[in-house]
This record gives sequence, structure tokens and C-alpha cells, in this order.
Amino acid sequence: MKAAAGTNRTVSRHIKLLRYQPPSGGASRTFGAVWQLGNEVRWTSPITRRLNDVLDPKLFVDRFPEATYEFDHFAAAITWLQSVCSAARELLDVAQACQTEPGLGLSCVRYEGPDRGGDLASLLEGENQAQLLDVEMLRTVVNLTLEHLVKEHAVLKGLPLELISEEGSSECARLLLPDDRLVRIYFDRDTRPSRVVPQLLAESDRLFRLRSDSEVSFFVFAQLKGALPLRLTTSVLATGMRLPHIANGLVRLVWATPLSS
Repeated sequence: MKAAAGTNRTVSRHIKLLRYQPPSGGASRTFGAVWQLGNEVRWTSPITRRLNDVLDPKLFVDRFPEATYEFDHFAAAITWLQSVCSAARELLDVAQACQTEPGLGLSCVRYEGPDRGGDLASLLEGENQAQLLDVEMLRTVVNLTLEHLVKEHAVLKGLPLELISEEGSSECARLLLPDDRLVRIYFDRDTRPSRVVPQLLAESDRLFRLRSDSEVSFFVFAQLKGALPLRLTTSVLATGMRLPHIANGLVRLVWATPLSS
């Protein structure tokens, strides 16, 4: 098994991070992401939630604590960004527009995975945020995270990974463990935490009926926030989509960690 050479999905792997540099000279930080969907450009940020059609200043201050008095400048920059993204047809249009207005403090940086720019899943982890985001963009984030782990993680490095691009399938990747068990990795954006266990029970029953001991079903739920993986049996496991969550779950499979630990 080897990494897939590419994917025929609509969403490009070229997700860009949105960064803001306060005019006062405070730290430049990532505050959102922009991506391509067909002929449209979409963007999102957990700190641009609106209250009565007005940006919530608390979210901005939490992200840029040294730039409290720059909120009006940021709000103006966001209004401009919204108009640019609405008219753009390519990600390059947004990046070039930001370069023409340096006074706004906005910039776009290509997201190439958690090794270059932080854990994007963590950035986008606002309340009910996952349901507002394009499912294919989130799958891309998960796939980039998996690629990073098999390249850099001390325990997972070198494990054979195959990315899946089957239309209409929730399966996004397959990972081969050292003991030759095949881990089928599924991504789920919409299942609420209260419905995770019933879904895992159904999958456990399906695998039991197949009498297959060589496969593991590994679910990545966008709305699952717990730091520890949820595992009902040795063959069915679930995590959230943040890098530490996915890494923790896969390491437990490699080490064959007992259920009682």
C-alpha cells in the first residue's frame, strides 16, 4: 500500500490560512481559512461570529489580546475581505487582493498541513463550527493531518497510508499497521456527540457479522471534542479531528493498548 498520488475531489488541497497583522505592530496570527469550491471561493473564521449583525469584539480580543484597540480596524478589514471573496473565482484572487491593500494587515498563506502553520482543525473548532464548513475541505484537513503523522510522528512514521477519493464514500484513508491489520479511516462532519456511541455500536455489530479480525474502523468525528479516543471494542474507535486526537487514537492501535487502560 502506498500514498495515493492525487484525488479527483472538487475541493483543492490548496487551502490558504488567513492572517491578520494589527497596525500597532502586534503579533501576526492566523484567524481563519479560505478555500476553493468549484468556481467559488469560501472563507471562514471562528472569531468573526456576529451579534445583531455586528462582529463580537470578545472573540477578536481573545485571539489578539495585545490589539484590543484595533478592533475597528479588524472589522473594516473583514468587511473588505468578505467583498473580495464574494467576487473571487480563484484563491489567487484573494491573495493578490490582500497584497494590494497592505494597510489592512491581511495576508494568505498556503496551508500544507499541521507541520507548517499549526493545527487548522484546532483553529476552526468553534461552537457548532464544523456544520458551517464544507465537508470536503474538512476531509482535506484530516488527510493532510494523516500525511503529516506518517511522515513525522515518532510512532506512526513510515506506516503505509493510502488516501481514498471514492465519490459519495465517507472513507477518506487506509492505514496498514505493523501487525498487518488494515485501518479504514472515515470522516464524519455531521454526527453530534450524543449519536457517536450508537454509530460505533452499529459498526461493531457489522464487523462482528463479517467475522473480520484484520480490519479496524477508525472514525474521525468533526464534532467530537474529547482528548481521549472513544473505543468500544478493539476494532472500532473514534476521535475528534484535531491532530493530537487522531495521533492518540492511531498510537493506541499501533501499541495495541488494552481497552482497560
